[in-house]
Amino acid sequence: MKPYAPAFILLWSAVGIARAAKIVVVPPIMFESHLYIFKTVASALHDQGHQTVFLLSEGREIPPSNHYRLQRYPGIFNSSTSDDFLQSKMRSIFSGRLTALELFDILDHYSKNCDMIVGNRNLMRALKQEKFDLLLVDPNEMCGFVIAHLLGVKYAVFSTGLWYPAEVGAPAPLSYVPEFNSLLTDHMNLFERIKNTVVYLISRFGVSFLVLPKYERIMQKHKVLPERSMYDLVHGSSLWMLCTDVALEFPRPTLPNVVYVGGILTKPASPLPEDLQAWVNGAHENGFVLVSFGAGVKYLSEDIANKLAHALARLPQRVIWRFSGNKPRNLGNNTKLIEWLPQNDLLGHSNIKAFLSHGGLNSIFETMYHGVPVVGIPLFGDHYDTMTRVQAKGMGILLNWKTMTESELYEALVKVINDPRTHSCWPLLLPWTANGSLFLQTHLLFVELHHKPGEKIQVKNNPMGINPRSFPVCLSLSERPHKADGAVKKPGENDLCFPEELLIQPSGWKQ
Repeated sequence: MKPYAPAFILLWSAVGIARAAKIVVVPPIMFESHLYIFKTVASALHDQGHQTVFLLSEGREIPPSNHYRLQRYPGIFNSSTSDDFLQSKMRSIFSGRLTALELFDILDHYSKNCDMIVGNRNLMRALKQEKFDLLLVDPNEMCGFVIAHLLGVKYAVFSTGLWYPAEVGAPAPLSYVPEFNSLLTDHMNLFERIKNTVVYLISRFGVSFLVLPKYERIMQKHKVLPERSMYDLVHGSSLWMLCTDVALEFPRPTLPNVVYVGGILTKPASPLPEDLQAWVNGAHENGFVLVSFGAGVKYLSEDIANKLAHALARLPQRVIWRFSGNKPRNLGNNTKLIEWLPQNDLLGHSNIKAFLSHGGLNSIFETMYHGVPVVGIPLFGDHYDTMTRVQAKGMGILLNWKTMTESELYEALVKVINDPRTHSCWPLLLPWTANGSLFLQTHLLFVELHHKPGEKIQVKNNPMGINPRSFPVCLSLSERPHKADGAVKKPGENDLCFPEELLIQPSGWKQ
């Protein structure tokens, strides 16, 4: 059985495994790495006799395949314009513009595209006639929730990032569960817990008042019935599959209908093309370093490219660098520039010594699978969260592209190459690479016990609030040991700095 099959057995559980299913996928309108994951999903489903349909805008390039078919629509982007837009965002980020502002601009384009989809009556009519059994939502493209509601089909979330939203309903104790984009680990001091609380509140505000209302307005504009809030739609997913793994993620409470499927794209290395094989073999005992910042970042800023080139030139190892654009002025003789490379096959080569990466999740799982130490330079999105976890697990080093120097980059590469601790931790962290059959059996058991996960294992629709019982943040902000009338409070009686009615507990929790 193919290595990615265990995770996708969960999909079949969402629609029933006794018959072939017809599944529609709503990928994001940009970020080709997400589309690559869904193409792999489609291949796995096809192998089991299921049909997959991709909802893609006209002009977006995708290789033809008998594993899926396409439903096109006139959208806000085609392949070239979406890539141009993404590269313009990267140039803005490199120029110093706040990353959050660029991400909000991307979100605005997502919602405009959703408006075009929902308002396309011919498209909606065609989709309804398909009578789909399941819709797969990428939470980066929130429109998937709206489309599923409009079509009246069951839906499951397949998240291609680390995002574990509070809106799912799982408790997230802020004393040890770092909020997305907090850049914190599960070990926090008091000030870090305060920071984590602030980031959590900002995130909840952003989702509740900036993100979800955009799509509610779209549903109101096009009179989508019955009326549902976006919170209800997000919470209503029958299954949440998150591309993370306990090998990478910090400990946290979770729910039965939330399943980690990280590492599903990993696979053994294939033989290299002859020219690359000759290059890496020529490195001899020094080995080589692989450099790649993913398909989404085609052009680095001139300053960053020159820093990288100079630091890499100082290494005794050979360097293979996926690079587009003008050649850095101080490129070393040990460095080979190439516009495309077989990343997984190079990571699996016996002579590789280190990987210099942006910290994209797909790349990191390939790195973990092959046991290669990594130096990460996150650029945007979940890159920072991914590399924070990599560094905390002892698998690599995180550098800030805004402040790093050439010397810091060189020293980080030398450290991960020569420090045996960055190599020795891999077998302990990745039991699923060595025992894939156990991984498969675990997920098969999930299917047998929960044939219809949406009806049996979802939590009730209670919004998640703040439960600060596990940390002293509130005490640092407001110390109130006695009641106003001077009487000593009973244990557990409003002993927090928030009113009891604001302390919304997880569903089923009774004090």
